Amino acid sequence: MRWHFGIRILHWLTVIALAAQIAIAFGPMNGPGMATMNWLPLHMSIGVTILAIIVLRLCWRVLTRAPAGQTSQPIRFATSFFHVLLYVTILAVLITGWLGYRPMPFMPPARLFGYLPVPPAPSVGAARAFAFIHAKLVWILLGFVGIHILAAFVHFVLLRDDVMYTMLFGRSDIVSRKAKAQLAVDDSSRNRP
Repeated sequence: MRWHFGIRILHWLTVIALAAQIAIAFGPMNGPGMATMNWLPLHMSIGVTILAIIVLRLCWRVLTRAPAGQTSQPIRFATSFFHVLLYVTILAVLITGWLGYRPMPFMPPARLFGYLPVPPAPSVGAARAFAFIHAKLVWILLGFVGIHILAAFVHFVLLRDDVMYTMLFGRSDIVSRKAKAQLAVDDSSRNRP
């Protein structure tokens, strides 16, 4: 079992960007007065970054297969289904956040990364409704992230099937342990008279 280096990098970039998003949303953007508006451009910039990473991840996954695991067919199906839900939820959070954004009158539009103006969202309904849905979806996403983290720990602690190890280091610890054991056997057989 081996995850491609690019998939691992995109996974951990997603983790970092989502953690920054949550920290900003529940931290300074949750403050009084104009704090939300002051932090909104950074929040939106990170959102666009997450969108780009997710699109890259999905393209990569279409072009490559996941490493073959040693789990049963129902577990593989459940894992795939859960990951689809996770991707759909992330995309829904991003889209509803964009649809829920309306700049206040006489306020300059938010600029992504300080340079690019945020393209206006199509007027498909009340922005407040989308902002409300966006906020609720964030809680659903946090629940899915919690399940994902719990599943990673189950793989790491209980199943010991190297899913977590390969996402961190790219190669299976089981394979490296087997290789080391084989080297030890080979060395001991060479040292015998």
